[in-house]
Amino acid sequence: MNKAVDTRHPHAHAGGWVPRDQAHVARWVQRLRQAVTRQPRPLVAPIAGLKALVEQDPLLHQQAQGMFDEAWQHEHSTPLGQVQVRSFDEFLQLLNGIMTTAPEAYQDVQTQEPAGLIGFPINALLNWPMATAAGYDFFANALVNQQLRKILGYWADFLQSPASRYVLTESVSPLDRQTLIVPWLGDVAKREMVKVAQGALGAGDNPTPERFEGIFHTAPGEEYEGFASWDDFFTRRFCPGVRPVTAPDDDSVIANACESAPLQVVTGVRR
Repeated sequence: MNKAVDTRHPHAHAGGWVPRDQAHVARWVQRLRQAVTRQPRPLVAPIAGLKALVEQDPLLHQQAQGMFDEAWQHEHSTPLGQVQVRSFDEFLQLLNGIMTTAPEAYQDVQTQEPAGLIGFPINALLNWPMATAAGYDFFANALVNQQLRKILGYWADFLQSPASRYVLTESVSPLDRQTLIVPWLGDVAKREMVKVAQGALGAGDNPTPERFEGIFHTAPGEEYEGFASWDDFFTRRFCPGVRPVTAPDDDSVIANACESAPLQVVTGVRR
């Protein structure tokens, strides 16, 4: 009998921008791979620039492919026994596919609970390669980082455009047998956003409203509830009186912005 494998890494992705369940990430990568295979497109200018930069520099070329080869050598240590992306060329094609997509909301089919999001899809592609020795050297290169900045800028332009709003109201559809893609402005995602907003205040009285529309500025009845883009939705404003800043004049109190949380708390630290 096959032994079940827990694909959730207990310490990975503490910020929550990529699911801890590596099986979820693998299924997302597979779907992206299928999409770019069905509809191949020329590389957008900044990605083509990165490709040219790497091909013209023998050391960068060696590091670029080396980080994927090195990650593959460690396949036995990954939760699924595999690395999702096998080569630098495949990475570029998948990265190209991301440039016209926005982060989607997911729901677990079995539990009917929210299943997180791939908020940092580029990190999902580079999960293992960027943690290798070759990957460290590659991403420490100033020219590579200059080109990555252009790539992120290209994607940012899309996320600030009306075309990125499709994820707000898209129809429910399967990512795979275990996961559904759900709209951000649908009931499932809204309930989770309300839960997160209310939970951010901790214990005690909680004045946060119980409805999404009572917490955030929206325009009910308008297309996409008034949000102009994915970025507009992602940086949505609180309604007046929601989320007052705790102890603004007390420097001993730390208020975590944007519903964030400390990565680590350590006491008794000495120099």
